[in-house]
Amino acid sequence: MRVIYGPYEPDKPQFLQDGLSDVSNVYPAANGYRPVGAFSPITQSLPASFYGGASYVSSDGTGTLLGGTNANLYRYDGTAWVALMTSPTIPARWQFTQFGDLAIAVNGGVTQKVDLLANTVAPVPGAPTAHSVATVRDFVVYGQANGNAAMVQWSAFNNQDGNTLGVDQCGNQPMLTGGFVMGIVGGEYGLIIQRSRVVRMTYTGDPDVPFQFDEISANIGAISSYSIVQAGRMVFFLSDRGFMVCDGNEVKPIGLERVDATFFKQFPRATLSQMYAAVDPRRNTVAWSMPGSPGLILLYDWALDKWSPIRMMAGAIMSGFSTNASLDALDTLYPDGVDSIPYSLDDERFAGGDPLFLVINNDHAMGVLSGANISASLQTVLTEYAQGAVSRLRSVRPICDATAGVEVMFDARGRLGDPPTARAFTDLRPSGSMPVRASGRFISTRMTIAAGVPWSYVQGLDIEAVSGGTR
Repeated sequence: MRVIYGPYEPDKPQFLQDGLSDVSNVYPAANGYRPVGAFSPITQSLPASFYGGASYVSSDGTGTLLGGTNANLYRYDGTAWVALMTSPTIPARWQFTQFGDLAIAVNGGVTQKVDLLANTVAPVPGAPTAHSVATVRDFVVYGQANGNAAMVQWSAFNNQDGNTLGVDQCGNQPMLTGGFVMGIVGGEYGLIIQRSRVVRMTYTGDPDVPFQFDEISANIGAISSYSIVQAGRMVFFLSDRGFMVCDGNEVKPIGLERVDATFFKQFPRATLSQMYAAVDPRRNTVAWSMPGSPGLILLYDWALDKWSPIRMMAGAIMSGFSTNASLDALDTLYPDGVDSIPYSLDDERFAGGDPLFLVINNDHAMGVLSGANISASLQTVLTEYAQGAVSRLRSVRPICDATAGVEVMFDARGRLGDPPTARAFTDLRPSGSMPVRASGRFISTRMTIAAGVPWSYVQGLDIEAVSGGTR
């Protein structure tokens, strides 16, 4: 009997479904799963815990990597983090948006602008304090402006320094219903994600009333500001009802009866201020991270409509671009010369402007998941291989290109409610089969592939089973 690995859907009953009850450390694939690499640092450690970051490419093609802590804002110069400010006040997590060759940075304190060409920072004249920021067409738009949790304010037309209300289309809009403004995402139009509402912000061209506000959702909003992430025209966030996506016209659930209940069971709502969200620019994937031992990076591939979790020691995630490493920087990093560099000079560590999915580890260093494969596991739901009868399993053949380091464990029960059992087998023979001995009416399998083992895909198991009677 061939068992093909279906989607990761732990919220569903663990019987009579085609999904998996658990997976770990794999990427979703069209007809299976692919491995996740180990953390490989591309920066030195920040001086303190990561508190928000961003990465942008300026008009001259240079990539700039910014990292914030609760004490300062830093730029990575290819060898070290360089402080951009002197003793700033930082009430909340850093949030950023690109506006031309500037990165506008907010944190609930003085709004700053980072010049991506000159590598300097200065306050934005007259700008409100804010907890979120976005670029909507030719305007910088601020959420929770000047301490008003329900206020949205925008700059003058094409001028981040124009912040006098009523002058050159600069204005504001109180959001009278829907609760706090949890976040704003930009583009051709803006989406204002409130605590219990989503509103579309459309430019009208009228100098007196430059924006029109239309409600998209009257009863769904973000439960965490830090769950909001944008991928093109899609905006993902975590609501009271679970994970959602908004395409600018409607809000749809993506985790219902799949991962929502499992996530909320593991992470109480009081912990969601620790969440980070990011898009993997090399995959059709959005991710949410939560710290822990190990932490969780929960992936959703919107093209495949499939979920998978990565469990590793990680403090945060972000998406962006690599920073340029100069020859002087390489001399500093590798004082013994070019021949001592353990990577190709074309490696993503050194190429500026390369889109990356960045993980921040517990030592506050940024890196990519490009190392050797980490340990992976996939567990099926309970299955009746012989309906109404006990099944006796004799051998399994993993449908996977790993040739070593594979273990298959069986949970065989007489009743669905019986406690789990565990019998493991590791003898993967040159023929590709593994002799096993397990029997039960309801059987679950768990395949584990050890860390460091080379493999590129896993799709399921071929199981040799015979009926062993009805007792």
